[in-house]
Amino acid sequence: MKYNTLLAAAALFAIPSGLKAGEAVSTNTQSYQAPMTTTQHQGWYLGAGVDYMFDAEEPFYNGHVGYDFGNGSSLFLESGWIGEEEDASFLFPFSADVDIVPVTINYKYEWMFNDHFGVYAGLGLGAANVDVSAGLASGDDWSFMAQAFAGVVYNVTPNFEIYAGARYMWIDDVSLLGTSIDDLDDVGLGAGIRFNF
Repeated sequence: MKYNTLLAAAALFAIPSGLKAGEAVSTNTQSYQAPMTTTQHQGWYLGAGVDYMFDAEEPFYNGHVGYDFGNGSSLFLESGWIGEEEDASFLFPFSADVDIVPVTINYKYEWMFNDHFGVYAGLGLGAANVDVSAGLASGDDWSFMAQAFAGVVYNVTPNFEIYAGARYMWIDDVSLLGTSIDDLDDVGLGAGIRFNF
């Protein structure tokens, strides 16, 4: 009888320690997180920018509207204006005003490193209207043009981005006021903004 009582008492004391032995043990496990996916905007966009053209030593103000196909490729129509004014001199007594309005259709490929930062490059073809006024004489001519561009882009939000880059612009021969101006080309650096819809 005493033996059974001792056994019962030992069993009562053993139950709490037995429960502790069966409690769950927490371990430190690391969860896997998938890498960030790149933004795949698809749809229309509208943008504007300004480039400083080194040969002309003038700004090129530009705007564009385009469509992003969602795989990094997009097409956009761009136009802008470069204005240059030459003061009268001893050899040329009239001031000259030169206005260039390029219109191009462009292909751009954009590659994103993450949801915010990426790079872009592209090519464009079109025509440029070159208008020259010197004293009482004036004239304008359309000429074939091409351009290449590349730069970096930063998506501030999915609908708003800023970009900065370089461009090379080439305009074929222009015939004005009885003279021919050989290939016009220039390099510029600039920046702009873009709104995605």
